Amino acid sequence: MALRVALGLPKWTPNMVLMKIAGQEVLSEKIKRLAAQFFIRQLANGTQSPIYDKNCRPSIKLIKKDEVLMANLFADLDNSTDHIIAFPDTLFSRNNVCEIHLSDFNFQNKAHPVFLIKDLFEEAVSKEFYDYHIIATDASKSHSFTSIAGISNLQSFVYRIHLINSIFTAEALAICQALDELSVPDKNLLLLTDSYSVLQALKCLTLKSPKVIHRLAGKIFVRKNFNQKICLVWTLGHPLIHWNEKADLLAKNGHGVPPINRVDCF
Repeated sequence: MALRVALGLPKWTPNMVLMKIAGQEVLSEKIKRLAAQFFIRQLANGTQSPIYDKNCRPSIKLIKKDEVLMANLFADLDNSTDHIIAFPDTLFSRNNVCEIHLSDFNFQNKAHPVFLIKDLFEEAVSKEFYDYHIIATDASKSHSFTSIAGISNLQSFVYRIHLINSIFTAEALAICQALDELSVPDKNLLLLTDSYSVLQALKCLTLKSPKVIHRLAGKIFVRKNFNQKICLVWTLGHPLIHWNEKADLLAKNGHGVPPINRVDCF
């Protein structure tokens, strides 16, 4: 109605005529355009898209009319489906890129007393991860700063990031940064974090996952080319596990990091 009033047209003016006079896209053409965009986007998503079944084969079949429409569209674009750049398949459900342990070890049981958790952790590391390069990460957030930290037996880092970042984002970014700075090529990697939510999100990775989780998945996907095994393990926050304590202390001391060493991550 507002468009008719603005153009000074009577209320019985057909919508198609109204849109044409107003220089707007005809609704039927808009629907076709959006449908084509959706289909191309799903092709770019590759096997992660619902248009493919679990065997990575197309689960839908276009009717003849839609096939002609898509063929004409690509002809107008002077392009073809072969030229669509697919997103890399980093979903852990389809790739054994890394191991994620949330509740597989006794030391991950909150019901145990603190001293027992510490002993169980050391026992698990000595038995299951004796040949792994251990990295611990943590993040800290207060009303005045947000920081990320990581530590291994060789080196460590601590950075202040933009205050706008949530603790979830900070924990994920800490792991990303640790993969970049603390990894040792050709060795198995064991990454320890007290962020259950980050590892849970990573384990249940989908196309709708937060961007920071996709960023982390991409880091791990690339890092897999340089390391034999990558294992992420959730540890309780303060059960006297020395790796966690060191990373936690580093992160909390982030307020003392000079401005020149700060990084802003979004």
